[in-house]
Amino acid sequence: MRQVAVVGGGIAGLAAAYRLTRLRAQHGLDFEVTLLEASGRLGGKIKTDRSAGVVIEAGPDSFLTTKPDAVELAREVGLASRLLPTAQDAKDVYVYLRGGLRRLPEGLMLMAPTRVWPFLRSDLMSFPGKLRMGLERFLPRGGSGDESLAEFTRRRLGREALEAIVDPLMAGIYAGDAEAMSLQSTFPQFADLERRYGSIIRGLRAGAKARPPGSGSGLTPFASFLGGVEELVEALGRSLGEATVRTEAPVRSVRRAGKGFLIDAGGGAIEADAAVLALPAPDAAASLEGENPGLAAALRGIPAVSTATVTLGFERGSLQAMPSGFGFVVPKSAGSTLNAVTFVSQKFPQRQTEFFMIRCFVGGAGKEDFLSLGDAELLERTLADLRAMIGLAAIPKIHRIYRWNKANPQYTIGHQSRIRDIESRLQALPGLVLTGASYYGVGIPDCIRSANEKATELVNWLKTRNS
Repeated sequence: MRQVAVVGGGIAGLAAAYRLTRLRAQHGLDFEVTLLEASGRLGGKIKTDRSAGVVIEAGPDSFLTTKPDAVELAREVGLASRLLPTAQDAKDVYVYLRGGLRRLPEGLMLMAPTRVWPFLRSDLMSFPGKLRMGLERFLPRGGSGDESLAEFTRRRLGREALEAIVDPLMAGIYAGDAEAMSLQSTFPQFADLERRYGSIIRGLRAGAKARPPGSGSGLTPFASFLGGVEELVEALGRSLGEATVRTEAPVRSVRRAGKGFLIDAGGGAIEADAAVLALPAPDAAASLEGENPGLAAALRGIPAVSTATVTLGFERGSLQAMPSGFGFVVPKSAGSTLNAVTFVSQKFPQRQTEFFMIRCFVGGAGKEDFLSLGDAELLERTLADLRAMIGLAAIPKIHRIYRWNKANPQYTIGHQSRIRDIESRLQALPGLVLTGASYYGVGIPDCIRSANEKATELVNWLKTRNS
């Protein structure tokens, strides 16, 4: 029987293995699926800690529902009733600016306003900054090549919009630096709006008017599961059927062997007719170094940064009134340890416990030095920043710190060119595909979509070999 190996047990690898088992049955093919994971657990950066009687997310705490892939997969594996929307009210998000929290105005779509009056009444930006943003509708089209997010924002919306909105949001979403991040690889829709409408503000308003009421998944823009995001990992693991899952099986090398591949892994090598490498780019590079040094070098060209999450649980009676809403982001100019703070108990009020949960994000581009601090010092720095920013004086009864070393890929300028180069070099290794956050999108839905596409590509390739 033929063998298809999936290397990496994060969400991309799990989704790929699951999809392969379904496509195998759908197309009447005869092959085994073996999933190899280096660590002792599945899920990669998705990890939910329930040991304290509360849901503590070590990695992502939610996923976009406007990209349908995660919701569709959740429903497919029996989690429809477990989907958890965010709060419908009190969903404000703030930016910490000029010594206080400034509410993002209603109708702001990542970087540009779609509603005039909420934006004009906001204290987020100065009047000259607002006027400069308003002039975006009258600017000529411009830009060429792969612009940085910062360059695009300054050109279309002005310097203050970059400092007050885009830079802190990019630190919160990508743990990245807007000066280095590629517009085409992170938010290509804004470049498309400029091309189509001559203005991103006009384009966003046109899109909002054209969107039919009730379109989408029926959920809030972000969602999770009642027991945390790891419920999706657990359900996928249960749904793999007869697939073989090997944990604590680090892959040392992937080499050509006849018309297939020899995969040297902990617990014993396997021969595979085809393989999915669902690994971070540096790990994929290490596994392919002996087989294709050029491809390995291209993979190492995708940078990554380190981050940490610091989750705090406070007895509700010990807290003063908290700011309403989901939390806030922090620009680099604030000089804080923190990039973003989520008021988890307000984002997901359905998880009622005796504790009020707050989650803080640390590290990322330009701020990785903070991760050299020990846990005790990092905790104290986090609490000190919360005291200064929101007057938080209570002492946490629960705290968890999770560190993610070089786990956040950076889609810097030239990312699409690097991906095209990698795909070109992969043609020398037919039957091998790459998926995961390093390549085609960093979010959970992006990883699932890519995994589905690559699994389909491999199955079609296997069918061609059969014919």
